[in-house]
Amino acid sequence: MYKLIDYLIELLQSVKNMDRVKLARELKEIVFHVNRQVFSQIPGVSAIAGLLVGSWVASTFTNSPIKGYLSSWGLMKGGTHVVSLATYRFLSVFLPILVTAITAYVVQKALKTYREKQLKRNMAHVAQLGQDVLSELCDKMRILDKAKEAELISDSEYETKTANLYQSYSRSYHSTIEAIIFKKLES
Repeated sequence: MYKLIDYLIELLQSVKNMDRVKLARELKEIVFHVNRQVFSQIPGVSAIAGLLVGSWVASTFTNSPIKGYLSSWGLMKGGTHVVSLATYRFLSVFLPILVTAITAYVVQKALKTYREKQLKRNMAHVAQLGQDVLSELCDKMRILDKAKEAELISDSEYETKTANLYQSYSRSYHSTIEAIIFKKLES
């Protein structure tokens, strides 16, 4: 428990010392993932994590002293730890949503890191190809750059299309699991 508290204190101190622009960008990304998870019709990994936290809260905590007492004696199903009504509402509503958003954020960051590493490998492989292939790829990249400059595609679409372009030229086809992960990342 003390390790967790020390970790949280260290995390909060690093947030305090963080670059404000980077912090704003990260918070904007977290809000994007909260919005995406709350209004998505198909639950993802993060939504399942939120449901698990919600069920943990429901089985651990209660806001009624009577229910807590009866549960501690095994006369009733429910939480055995009594907390105030405000705390219970926070734990049962906002904590699962927060966990869902944070999980979505972490998963997206991990997938983005993986995709960047894959792109670097593909770029290295493509760099070894012939000059005619490289000039063709450069022409396609110029078109993609112009589309991004004209704001026809977003940054994430640009990154996805760049990764797909290099992957198609590197001819290193991904496994079925990687294809599913990339499709999930694109949506």
